[in-house]
Amino acid sequence: MKEKLMFQNAPHVRQSESVVTMMADVIIALLPVYLMSFFYYGLRAVMLGIFGAVTCAVLSLIGQLLLKEKLNFDLTPIITGLIIPLLMPASIPYYVVFSACAVAILVVKFPFGGTGSNLFNPAAVGFASAAICWPKEVFSYPATMQSLEVFGETTARIAQSPAYSLSLGAVPDYNVLDMLLGSAPGPMGATNILVVAACGIFLIVKKAINWLTPFCFLVPYALLCVLFPRIGGSPFDALCYELFSGTIIFGAFFMLTEPVTSPKRDFGKMLAGISSAVVVFLFRYFGEFEMGFASALIVMNVFSPIFDAICESVLHIYRHKGAILASFKKETPAETKPAEVPAEAVPEEEEIPAEETSSEEEVPEEEPAVEIDLSEEAEPSAETEEEEELSEENEEPSGEEETV
Repeated sequence: MKEKLMFQNAPHVRQSESVVTMMADVIIALLPVYLMSFFYYGLRAVMLGIFGAVTCAVLSLIGQLLLKEKLNFDLTPIITGLIIPLLMPASIPYYVVFSACAVAILVVKFPFGGTGSNLFNPAAVGFASAAICWPKEVFSYPATMQSLEVFGETTARIAQSPAYSLSLGAVPDYNVLDMLLGSAPGPMGATNILVVAACGIFLIVKKAINWLTPFCFLVPYALLCVLFPRIGGSPFDALCYELFSGTIIFGAFFMLTEPVTSPKRDFGKMLAGISSAVVVFLFRYFGEFEMGFASALIVMNVFSPIFDAICESVLHIYRHKGAILASFKKETPAETKPAEVPAEAVPEEEEIPAEETSSEEEVPEEEPAVEIDLSEEAEPSAETEEEEELSEENEEPSGEEETV
């Protein structure tokens, strides 16, 4: 029997871990975030996560049936369904979560070929679509430490988030410690900075994500926040408020490091991290919404192939630098040789024509000799005529004398 080769899409893992184990590590890292959300908002936060994961899993199976593919259930839809509710407040209606999941799976993922072929981060596009359609529900954050209704509309007290205060140019009403511990209002999965950072370090240790991407994103972003603060006070306070508000830390570890839409090489990840820091800062500095990370991430997904191409070009130059330098060295003498060769070749070329011209000159020497002979024969004829005339003149007087 002939063996058939199976062509599979990215991400391609070249380590002992497989794609399933990597996705399982991400799910394990998201569980403590949901645990803290349950502590601050009650059972509704957990139910939103379960609803998002189940919705994305079912929609993924429907997408495979529509594309007439072999049913292959992986964990990526579950991760997308768990991330989308964490970007929203705990009071978000279920239909908004369903709409965001439908856009992420049926619009972003399967029209491009399914798992490993999507051009954009599904969770980012799903959240962005929900923020455009329902901005009031998406950006209304309930105060912490109150249990919300599990189903239906909530009657929670709404509080102003630190990210919204920064967008207005005002200092948030919460201190840095409250933001680290998750006491400040905001997206239910992005306010527990210590927990989110610990889960991100867990993913780095498990090698589920590369540390270069979050590092190259957070360091330039922090530098921009210090150089261009939006609020007064010390640079340290401005830095802490900018880093710990919104979804900066959460997005750096769980969204920017997605293996499908991020560059594959380390140098490309560095370029993507630095560029994303600049774009996210511009979106938050000049954008209308305080949550500019998702929109900036969608823009940066477009440039991921460009970063890969730049990385491949740099690696090609680095790997073949010896051959490239040798080619340059060969080209520089080749340019000087044409100037030297004619100088040496001129005498040689002159010697050869010299012999040819000497042989050619011998032939004309014989021809003029013949012409000279002919001319000498012609000249005597003219002289003879003159002599005859002189002789006639001489003869005439002699005749007169004789007559005398």
